[in-house]
Amino acid sequence: MSATLIIVLVAMVAIYGGIFYFMQVKKKKQAEMFINTNFSAEMNKAAIYKNNFLNGQLSFISEQMEGKMIDAFNYASLNYTTRDSIKDSLKDSLKGMETLGTVRFRSVQTPKYLVLSGDDLHLFDTDTDGEISSHFVFQPARLLVSSITELPLEGTIKAYARQKGDQVKALRISLVTDESPIELILFSALLFSYPNTGLSAFSLNVQKNLEEIIIGNDFLKKLGDRYPNLRVSGLVA
Repeated sequence: MSATLIIVLVAMVAIYGGIFYFMQVKKKKQAEMFINTNFSAEMNKAAIYKNNFLNGQLSFISEQMEGKMIDAFNYASLNYTTRDSIKDSLKDSLKGMETLGTVRFRSVQTPKYLVLSGDDLHLFDTDTDGEISSHFVFQPARLLVSSITELPLEGTIKAYARQKGDQVKALRISLVTDESPIELILFSALLFSYPNTGLSAFSLNVQKNLEEIIIGNDFLKKLGDRYPNLRVSGLVA
């Protein structure tokens, strides 16, 4: 075995070892946070945490709302199943064959944002550049016949939820439209159910993780208070 190969292997072991160490540190800090945090007191700070995000990394949401009040907000993703992934892979392959491989097609998930404003629920969709591409508004008549279901924590859903702590819930909300319902996955924290490099779920910043959990719980609580059919039990406070 050459010296260069040995150096590469040692470097790889060191890198993976470092990643494992930091993940363990994060998990320990997260566990300590849940034990030591007074969540009732933290929920009283929800408005402060929300404003920090809306004046910072999520300022585009405030711009899109054009002065309308923002009572609560959360991240969301399409209810994208393994079957959907296989269908998209096949579709992309066929499109590539049609163009003799000269154009690479790839179906992607993009971030979605839910904003509760008064009795209305706004859904913002984004394009692959992260720009807002669609804005839907669900009014009470539709929300009263929509539904929300808690999902079992398993597979990739569990993996994403656990990045914010053991108490984070995963949910599927079905929003009624004139045609098929729009089904989205959301969490009791600011999380997407797919990898997103611009808004990474992995963070060693325990305070930021706490704020994202409070914001997610605040959204679900306010939504459930307005619409009992969309109420989620077992929130942090």
